Amino acid sequence: MSERSELAGDTAGIDPHVAVPNGGRRPLQVVILGDWLRFPHGMAATSRARLLARALREAGVGVRILILQASDRPQHVENTAVRGDYEGVAFEYACGTTVRHDSFAARRLIAAWGWLHGALRLLQLRREGRLDLVCLRFWTPRPAARLFCFMAILRLLRVPVVREVDESPWSLRSDATALERLWSPLAGMAGAVAISAELHEWAAGESRARRRLRIVDVPILVDVDEQQPLEYPTGDPVVVFAGMPGYDRTIRFIFAAMQEVWKTHPECRLAVTGAHPADPKSSWLQAEVGKPGLVSRVDLVGYLDRPELLALYGRAHALLIPLFDDVRSKTRFPTKIGEYLAAARPVVTNAIGEIPRYFTDGVDAIVCPPGDPAAFGRAIALLLDDPVRAALIGRRGRHVAETRFHYALYAETLAAEFSAIAGRRVGQ
Repeated sequence: MSERSELAGDTAGIDPHVAVPNGGRRPLQVVILGDWLRFPHGMAATSRARLLARALREAGVGVRILILQASDRPQHVENTAVRGDYEGVAFEYACGTTVRHDSFAARRLIAAWGWLHGALRLLQLRREGRLDLVCLRFWTPRPAARLFCFMAILRLLRVPVVREVDESPWSLRSDATALERLWSPLAGMAGAVAISAELHEWAAGESRARRRLRIVDVPILVDVDEQQPLEYPTGDPVVVFAGMPGYDRTIRFIFAAMQEVWKTHPECRLAVTGAHPADPKSSWLQAEVGKPGLVSRVDLVGYLDRPELLALYGRAHALLIPLFDDVRSKTRFPTKIGEYLAAARPVVTNAIGEIPRYFTDGVDAIVCPPGDPAAFGRAIALLLDDPVRAALIGRRGRHVAETRFHYALYAETLAAEFSAIAGRRVGQ
């Protein structure tokens, strides 16, 4: 039996409760700990944390989200409450604010308070019996002192840590240093939540090389009930890419693909989200869409709140998510694919990583060969040629979301796995 099968097979009958000194039992208490996590409003990382928390809560686990630093920028503030309850999940910002300060010195002071107060809150929660396990969502593309410090604190508190693994780890970077190859991103962890088969295998290798840890497989998550599918749209076609200016390679690929689309569908418009005029990172994109061939055909719709974003998906004739033949695309599994699918609109992507595992080209998605923008564009054009086919692919794609990616499908598994991990002694 493989390690993957062994780890998945010993959770039967596990109750998401822990014993207390008087002989009783209480619900397992989990803290999702994020360093730069935006909550409750944000992008992919926020959505995943929100749905993991809801799944745990609905399985009877006590869960709260503790955020150490402020991530909203003054030009675009979506999160204003430093603590509260969202969809039944308690959250708080340990730094005391949700917004990054304009002053460098003030930012440093707020950051220091966030790290210190966060550590004190963990200690308080542990003493109050409200912390049995930490699910770690630290953004650390490189080894970081804060990761080492909080792992040390949690070890002293005898709290097991499960790390979310949803991006290519630093040890797989082509430019990884000797330290990055030696210091595993899973060092000291009791478990890992892997978003893809590639990351599961990587985590299993890390486990064999160091010490056994429990690996929980949870793919992209979506709340399919958040979107009610509408009839496939008529009129001039609109295709959508939901991202941000930092995805420059992806956006340039889409621009090249659209040149093929516009040969037969010159009326088609491309909408790109996430590019705010006040964001310096979007200046290249704003300059690009002013060039011949793109001007008057591309709409930079900026940041949209969630209802506006979901409404845009519903108006789209196709939703785009190119992936590349590289380590990053092979290991990741973009959360936006789940949201695209829930809108019942055809998704156009590439045969990389998890895509061939879940989708069949022309049945529940359009799956193109990687690295060929012309082929990607022709696939979009063929969808626009046949709205009946496009609508059918969109409906089948939503069915994939309902049966494979709806967050509630993973509630019992997460609760059982986390209970098993919490039942171990730290260091076991």
